[in-house]
Amino acid sequence: MDIEIICNTDDAELFGNVSLNSRSCNKWITEQPAHDGHAIIVGGGPSLAEFLPMIEKRRELGQVIFALNGTAKFLNRHNIVPEYQVILDARPENIDLIGKAEEYLISSQCHPTLFESVGNVTTWHPAMEGIETHLPEYKNEYALIGGGTTVGLSTMCLAYTLGYRKMHLFGYDSSHRQTMGHAYSQSMNANDVLCKVTVNGKVFTSSLTMARQAELFPTVCNNLIDLGCIITVDGDGLIMEVVKSMRQNAAPMEEDEKYRQMWAIPAYRDTAPGELIADTFVNVAKITKETVIVDFGCGTGRGAKRIHELTGAQMRLVDFSHNCLDKGVNFPLTIADLTKPIGVKGDIGYCTDVMEHIAPGNVDAVIENIMECVDSAFFQISLVPDNMGALIGQPLHLSVFPYNWWLNKFAEYNVLWADYNLQNAYFYLTKEH
Repeated sequence: MDIEIICNTDDAELFGNVSLNSRSCNKWITEQPAHDGHAIIVGGGPSLAEFLPMIEKRRELGQVIFALNGTAKFLNRHNIVPEYQVILDARPENIDLIGKAEEYLISSQCHPTLFESVGNVTTWHPAMEGIETHLPEYKNEYALIGGGTTVGLSTMCLAYTLGYRKMHLFGYDSSHRQTMGHAYSQSMNANDVLCKVTVNGKVFTSSLTMARQAELFPTVCNNLIDLGCIITVDGDGLIMEVVKSMRQNAAPMEEDEKYRQMWAIPAYRDTAPGELIADTFVNVAKITKETVIVDFGCGTGRGAKRIHELTGAQMRLVDFSHNCLDKGVNFPLTIADLTKPIGVKGDIGYCTDVMEHIAPGNVDAVIENIMECVDSAFFQISLVPDNMGALIGQPLHLSVFPYNWWLNKFAEYNVLWADYNLQNAYFYLTKEH
């Protein structure tokens, strides 16, 4: 693509707003030290509605929501009040997008009526050419926020400036789904000029602004990663396809080296899927303290630790990498390649967020090898592409298939229990029909 976007407000009005707003505000963005907080950055793409439960779950973990433009009102309708609402666009009609938020991060180029309409405003200055000649002489430091032409890209840089190094993007589709450009109705975009964009052979309908956002996304994303950020993207649409393309263009790496590098990155340990689903496993499989459980692809070992805390069961761990376990996890660990015979015996297998990491041609062998070790097994399998592989420029989820594909893979076993959602499929099965 080669798209040039012309601002919807002329320079004289933009800089007039900057001059007025920067002198009337009493709080503005300055660069903050890096910290361990997670930023949930919520755009308004059509996929957003499907990920509200995940946004809620992340918020329950103490992560902070940045709602872009009209997304704040949409979240409000679902009983979510974001910590921040962020607005960049200078048009006065943006006042109709104001929702309920704890704090408003409004660009100094925005129309002054936005600042007058809400309390607890913090101003931020976009890094546009010539802006500094229109700013007052601040006694304290201030930051110029990069990112380019859209609030989505700018907010990624804004979160970085506020010290966030872990960013989770939702609703960053940057394309239409049928006739919908947003997860909600937004009349001010009804007359946007649309175009067709092709990535990896897939054709997307997008506004010119959103197409340009998708074009710039790899540059902004890679720059932030180079600065130490971890960026995850959930959803579908044009930007998700751009993310897939970024992964596909990475030079291949041997699997053992891939995971040796991943486990050396502290952020890869932040979430342990086996820990989050352990309570469900214990109830479904009716685990007791006499049960011998083999955790296949144990990762951090926190899943096994949680199961042992709940039941007192005996735990045996298996993983591909020597450096996977968290400190304080002391169960026996066997280093094994699941594509080959494993040789660890137990009553019940526990295999969470492993199967999607297996190449499609090895999936059948891994299932067979696991079931040779145990009488029954519990599987949690991710149904979506990974986000963390971008840290080393490698794809981690090699087998991303829908629920029914995985169900067919277990056809020769007795599936006692199964469930799925947008993100994961779950199976509990035994050898005997």
